[in-house]
Amino acid sequence: MELKPGLNKYCNEVNNSYTCQIPAVERWDLPMVCSVLCKSVSNTPVENKTVIIVYNRDLVIAPHPKAMEINKTYQLNCTGPRVYPNTKLHLKWLRGSKVVKSVHPTEQKFPDDVTPVVNILNLNASMAEDGQVYTCLAELDLDTNTTKEIESSSVTLQTYSFPKPPRILNRKPIEVNEEATLECEVQNVYPAEKLTVTWFHNEEELKPVTKTSSSHDIWATTTWTPQDTGLTEFTCRADFEDYPLNLTRSANISIEVYVFSEPVIQASLTIIDGKPVNITCSVFNVSGELQLTLKNGNMSLPSESSSTEHTIYHTLHPKMEMNGQQLTCVAKLTLQNHSEPIVKQQNITLNVQSEESSWVIIIVGFSIVGAIIIIIIMAIICYCRIDRARKTGEYNVLNPTPSRNQEIPRVNEPLDIFPLQEVISNGNDNNSQTGPNNNSCITPVS
Repeated sequence: MELKPGLNKYCNEVNNSYTCQIPAVERWDLPMVCSVLCKSVSNTPVENKTVIIVYNRDLVIAPHPKAMEINKTYQLNCTGPRVYPNTKLHLKWLRGSKVVKSVHPTEQKFPDDVTPVVNILNLNASMAEDGQVYTCLAELDLDTNTTKEIESSSVTLQTYSFPKPPRILNRKPIEVNEEATLECEVQNVYPAEKLTVTWFHNEEELKPVTKTSSSHDIWATTTWTPQDTGLTEFTCRADFEDYPLNLTRSANISIEVYVFSEPVIQASLTIIDGKPVNITCSVFNVSGELQLTLKNGNMSLPSESSSTEHTIYHTLHPKMEMNGQQLTCVAKLTLQNHSEPIVKQQNITLNVQSEESSWVIIIVGFSIVGAIIIIIIMAIICYCRIDRARKTGEYNVLNPTPSRNQEIPRVNEPLDIFPLQEVISNGNDNNSQTGPNNNSCITPVS
């Protein structure tokens, strides 16, 4: 029984059996040939050859993005260890515990061929792949229909979605001293809880309030009250600060701030049929290009030559059939950076009276006013006298039906210590009254 030359030094013969202990494998081809020669008629040797599989453990997964953007395709690249014979290697990708791709060379190569076996897995990033573990596994195919694992390595995927920059929803002008709500939207974000959205005004951070929908859209709103007119800059910034990637996207906008007071329409409260009356329509505080129009229903009324940009005048010739109709002062403000005008309006209802009814109204009005004035004067006089009497303590007791010679005594003591007494007329007792039921009047002494 013979072995391949060069290996005898590692082998020992015991009872027609050779046992070989090789301390270090330094060659890729390590065939073991056992040749037995039995003396027979033909003297033909009997041989059995076994190939020993030689390998290393150099399994490498190529670098890949720390975070993969959803709906994009990526590759996981695994280079397997060197094996001879190379057909004995199985290089597999596993998703969790399931084999998703396996590579097995079928062409026998020479021992000195160092071309590695590579397994490339293409995958489409999605939310389902976030946190998923992929393992590259190298196995040897043994002759006993079994496999032997020699090396493995794993990666954990992280995915994200941030396809578009933020979108600022409201771009309309803002009126001075009016609180405005600014809203910014970031669509299809994943993971939404890792995204930070911030509002800035001239590099000063505004405190936003964020909310997320079921479709992974994020809205960030903030409030702001302008104090000055003109263009002002806003920025909505969104970024993944606490995620494997430091990705920031932003949107800028210039919003115009304007001042525009309410229009004022002035006219007489009562308009007389046939008598011209002046109607004035004004806006006292405004920034931008202003257009004023006075309308009666849908009909525009002409303005007089004395009208200005902020005030228009119109002379109305009223008729009785115009009673109850509305006049409208329409103010349109056009801003430089905004195509649509800002419209405000004010209405008045015409009160057209005939000349006769107007005089009746005037007379009745004067009568009512005069009566009110008289009542107020009498009340003031009465109050002053009572107040004076309280301060001096002097009162007179008068008989409502005195005789012509009746004398009215003066009471110089306060009422609470000097009892009131009946005034008896000289020579006529019939006019005297006694008791608390008399009709005497107490007045302060003038």
